Amino acid sequence: MKEIIAMHGWAGDSHQWSTWIDCFQNWEWQAAERGYKDLCPYTPKWKNDLNQSGLKRVAICHSLGSHLIDKEVLHSANHVVFINSFSRFIPTGKENWTVTTALNRMMDTINTPHEESMLRRFYIKAHKPNSINIESNESYLLSLSDSGRIKLKNDLKLLINSDSLPTGLNADSKVLIINSNKDYILANETKEKLTEDLTIHLKEKPTIINLQDEGHSISKLRNIQKIKHWLESAHAKNMV
Repeated sequence: MKEIIAMHGWAGDSHQWSTWIDCFQNWEWQAAERGYKDLCPYTPKWKNDLNQSGLKRVAICHSLGSHLIDKEVLHSANHVVFINSFSRFIPTGKENWTVTTALNRMMDTINTPHEESMLRRFYIKAHKPNSINIESNESYLLSLSDSGRIKLKNDLKLLINSDSLPTGLNADSKVLIINSNKDYILANETKEKLTEDLTIHLKEKPTIINLQDEGHSISKLRNIQKIKHWLESAHAKNMV
């Protein structure tokens, strides 16, 4: 039995996994939902008993999703995929001021007339160098619910204050780090910090896949298939 629980990142939603679900048709897939927009919040739990023979529990976390995912779910995962994620988001080096200033400006625009334009810029930057059709998806991308707006602001604070690995990560987990070489959201120092922290924390060194043609958000099927191949190869080894 192979299970996946996926957690989107800041300002994201469970819709972003539609291509992934199609790719992982032979896996039992659940997507967590923060409920920033007109989608009901949802915190899935593992469906199968951990003692079941050959069970694979995979947590897939995009960006801040590693800090948003249910801690018990993360702890019980035997495989974890971190997609353009982080332990500490704000770098301590030369990019510190630039990143801190940008985040504070984003925070100040939430629940103001500038909120929509801020979100629009964020989605475009997150998908760059690939494109996203904001206009065709505007109804759900840019429309926050009242409760979702509060969560969005609180989660941005969580991102700003992040300084360590997500709570609950099991040292026995096998971890795959996905880094996009054209990520316009994460600083290189931030990526290096995650690798360093995971290498210290985990019993087994994490695997790293660097994607040449993606930004902060992963959209290409061939790259999703690379992740699936890693997971299914690891699953086959465990079954021997």
